Amino acid sequence: MGEYFAQTVQSGALLLAIPLAAIAGIVSFLSPCILPLVPGYLGYVSGLSDPTRPDNRRRVMTGVGLFILGFAAVFTLYGAAFGLIGGWLLRWQDLLIRILGVLVIFMGLALMGMLTFL
Repeated sequence: MGEYFAQTVQSGALLLAIPLAAIAGIVSFLSPCILPLVPGYLGYVSGLSDPTRPDNRRRVMTGVGLFILGFAAVFTLYGAAFGLIGGWLLRWQDLLIRILGVLVIFMGLALMGMLTFL
């Protein structure tokens, strides 16, 4: 696993993907759908009630940092969990393809009205 990761990092594909992902994130953040939500997000994350307090900037940055770390941890754990599940399902790939193929055919017949009991 470690060799595969090292090879992927050194191949150059990841080096190109990281800046492209960052640019896509910036573009999506600056979109008209998201940018108006930023003040509410910062207010929610920081919990500010008195904007004249001197430690507001530090409190906001701490809240934002913890929020981002929480999301990163959740999605990293989801990725690891689904990767493990996918690796486990790979063992049963042939059987799953056949069972799900029969299920798709069955659903298609039901959609065409050929299975009147449904």
